[in-house]
Amino acid sequence: MKLHKKYNIWNRHNIATFNVILWLFFFVILLFIFSDYPIQKIDIIYTVSYLITLVPPVTLGLYYFIPKLLKKEKNVLFVICILTTTLFFSFLNISFHNILIDFLFPDYFFISYLKNSQIVFLFITAVFLAVFVKLAEDWIYFNQKEKAALQLELSVLKNQINPHFLFNALNVLYSLSINKKEETTQAILQLSDILRYGIYETENEKIPLSKEIELIKNYIDFEKNRSALNAKIDFEHTIEKDQKIPPMLLLPLIENAFKHGIKSGVQNPFVHIKLIEGNNNLSFSISNNFLIRKNKTPYSGIGIQNVKKHLEILFPNQHHLEITSKNEKYSVSLTIEL
Repeated sequence: MKLHKKYNIWNRHNIATFNVILWLFFFVILLFIFSDYPIQKIDIIYTVSYLITLVPPVTLGLYYFIPKLLKKEKNVLFVICILTTTLFFSFLNISFHNILIDFLFPDYFFISYLKNSQIVFLFITAVFLAVFVKLAEDWIYFNQKEKAALQLELSVLKNQINPHFLFNALNVLYSLSINKKEETTQAILQLSDILRYGIYETENEKIPLSKEIELIKNYIDFEKNRSALNAKIDFEHTIEKDQKIPPMLLLPLIENAFKHGIKSGVQNPFVHIKLIEGNNNLSFSISNNFLIRKNKTPYSGIGIQNVKKHLEILFPNQHHLEITSKNEKYSVSLTIEL
C-alpha cells in the first residue's frame, strides 16, 4: 500500500507542472529565434503572441490524439490527424498572426523573420517535440509503476514464504517436544538463527551466496531433528566468486523436498542437494524420493509457485527451472545467469 501511495504522489502526470515547463522551454527557444540582442519588449510581445498560436495544435496532440488514437494503437490515424491539425493551425498563423498582432499593438512595427515554409516546419517540430516529451514521460511513468508493482509483489511473496516456513518449523519443534528429546534446545537455537536471517537479511535486495549457503546448512541441520535415522541427506556446494543473489531464493525448494520427501513416510528416504556457482552462473539441483499419496494437501504447491513467480520477477529470461516427478523421485534443476 505504501508503494502505491508513493507512486501516486510522485509519478502521476501533473498537467500544470508539465505545461509550465514545456511552454517555458518553447518561449526561450522562440525568443532566441525572433530576437536581436539585446532583447526588447517588442521581442517578448511577438514571442508570446506566436506561442499562443501553438497552443491549440500542441494541446490537441497531447490530450486528445495521444489518448484517443495512439494509445489505442491507431497509429496511422494518429499521424494523419496530428499532421492535418498542425498544418491547419500553421496556415492560420501564416494568414492572420501578423495582421492580428499589428491590430492589437499599433504602436509597434512587427517583422516576421520566417518564411511560410519555415513557419510550417516550426509548427510541425513543436507539436512532435511536445508529443515526444509526453510519450517519454508516459514511458517513465509506466516503468516506475511496473517497478512499484513488482516490488509490491515481491514483498507479498516474501510474506508468504516466511510464515509458510515458520509453520513447518513449528511442527518440527512440536514433534521434538512431544517425544521430550534433548535435541529440542538445539533445534530452538537453529530455528532462531534461521528466523534472524529471515528478518534481517531479507531486507536486502541481494546477499552473498555464502550467506545463503549458511542458511541452507542451518535448515538442513534443523530438519535432521525430525528425519528418519536412515535418511541420506547431503549438500554439495562450490563457490567461485561468491556472487550475490536474492535472499531465501532457494530455501522453499529445499523445504519442499523435506516436507514431501523425507516426511512422506517413504522407505530409505534421501535428499541430494548440489549448488555450483561459476562463470557468472548459478546451478542448483535437488532431488528426493517420496511416497505417492492419493490425496495431496492443499498447501503442497505454495513454495514451488512462489519460487516460480520470484524467478520470473527477478531473473526474466535469465533462468531455467525444470521440475520432474517420475518413479517416486522428485527432481528440481535451476540455472540462473548472475
